[in-house]
This record gives sequence, structure tokens and C-alpha cells, in this order.
Amino acid sequence: MPINQRNHQSLHQNIQVLDICVRYLYIIIILYKYMGCCLLNKIETQLVNNILDALQCAKAAVSLLPQLPPNIKPVYFRILNAIYKLNHYTGRPRISDISKESGLLLPNTTKVINEMVELNILEKFTPDFDKRVVLVRATELGEQYIQKYIVSFIESLEKQLSRINEIECIIMIDTIYKVHQAIKTVYHEQEPEKDAIN
Repeated sequence: MPINQRNHQSLHQNIQVLDICVRYLYIIIILYKYMGCCLLNKIETQLVNNILDALQCAKAAVSLLPQLPPNIKPVYFRILNAIYKLNHYTGRPRISDISKESGLLLPNTTKVINEMVELNILEKFTPDFDKRVVLVRATELGEQYIQKYIVSFIESLEKQLSRINEIECIIMIDTIYKVHQAIKTVYHEQEPEKDAIN
């Protein structure tokens, strides 16, 4: 069989396999949405209790995270994690680079970085090759935080979480936000009732 013909046949087979995969994925999405609707329409008290138990388990998991030093906000570690990654990608990062990597808005990133500079966790500097550019790096204290809270803990956690299917993680994240919104809605609905009782 000529090479071009074999390539064409192989491409055709790959397209067929891809088409089957897309069809199965479409069916899975429909089933997931249908089951979600059914659960919303026919949710039982026991299921609600199980959800609340799972939230307590999540709270217990968060309590196992390393204790943060005094005056240190959790958002600081998003910045340090971004700097740690960017140092491996591009070298010394700019504030705009840190903003993109951390997922924070640029004004918020600037504010947090200024707070960290005051706490001697970060420092700003201008490189010799371009005095117009302001770069950010961790101080000796900042490097200690990176080693303890990011390199040591986060990377170990990433290895453990990699054992969980990525789709399950995405569904879990989406579901947690939906459950939070549901509880928040019920809370606000019952606030007038509490005021009336008091």
C-alpha cells in the first residue's frame, strides 16, 4: 500500500475514533446535567446532611494546612507561588507578570506586593540593563517562606492530588461554589425571620 494511502487511512481512523469520543463526551455531559436536575428536584434530607458532613471534612482538611506566621495573609502565598514559578520561566518577574500568574487584578497585585515589601518579604529593584523596569524578588525571609510553604508543602500536595481524576476535581470545585451559594441564599432568606423573632 502506498505511503500516502496508508497515511490517509490512518487519518480517517483517527477521525472516527475522535468522533466516537466526542459523542461519548456529549452523552456524559447530558447525563451529568440530567442527574444534577434530578438531584435538585428530589434532594433528600440525608443527602443534605451528607453535604454538610463533607463541608466539615473540608474544614478539617484546611485546618491541617501549615500555620501561617503572624501578620501573614493567605494571599501572600499566591504572590510568592507566582514569583517562584516565574523565576523558573522568565527570571525576575515584573508586577504585571505576577498579576497574570496569580490571577489577581493588577491594582490588587500592586497593593499586596507593597504590603509584602513593608513586611520585608519582597523587594522591588531596577535591573542594570533597563532602569525603567521595576522587578520584584523575594528577600531572604521571603525565600524561607517559599521553601517552607510552597516548595515543601504545595508540591507534596500537588503530587497527592494528582492521584485524583482531573474531571472529578473540576466538578468538585464547581459544586463547592454552588453549595456555598445555596447556603448563602438560605442564610439571607432567613435573616428577616431572625430579626422578627428577636
